Amino acid sequence: MGNKWVLSVRTSLPGICRSKDDLKTVFYVYDSFEEARDALHEKAKQFAFSENAMFDGDGHIKKLCDYVEQEFEELPIDEQMEIYSFAEASDMIRKALNGETVKIEGILDLDEDGMIAVKCIGDTIMFEGYGDGPINGFEPYIKTNIFDMSEEKDYYLYIDDMLGQDVSSELYIDLKRAEN
Repeated sequence: MGNKWVLSVRTSLPGICRSKDDLKTVFYVYDSFEEARDALHEKAKQFAFSENAMFDGDGHIKKLCDYVEQEFEELPIDEQMEIYSFAEASDMIRKALNGETVKIEGILDLDEDGMIAVKCIGDTIMFEGYGDGPINGFEPYIKTNIFDMSEEKDYYLYIDDMLGQDVSSELYIDLKRAEN
């Protein structure tokens, strides 16, 4: 099979889903990592820069925007720092979805109790917030390592945007080297 790369896109977008079984998966095969990387960026842009159940049409995840737009001054300092982390993560994700290289070292971290939902581990950002949260409802779950795609390795973008009880919009993009 050589140096083939497989891009898989599993999503409910542009709409919502009530069951994981509603998600459709499409596979694309490329002869080079560069072609596959460019295709991942194009697919991500296709979703992020069109208005749908998850994105505002300008690359912003709606739930993260709702969270960041809260009144800063009225909140305790720890919640202000959490919002700052969410805002920073949201901006970095938006840039990465637009195909920009983004450095994430030392930008985001856990507080001493490990309670801040934005985690930076190596080249991966995880935003874990299932359940009721400060967004006045459900928070999204995000995990991605698409910030610097210069190295030939596996990449992924997972966003599960809980919109309410048993209702979500979901996007899972995986780029993997094909097994021989």
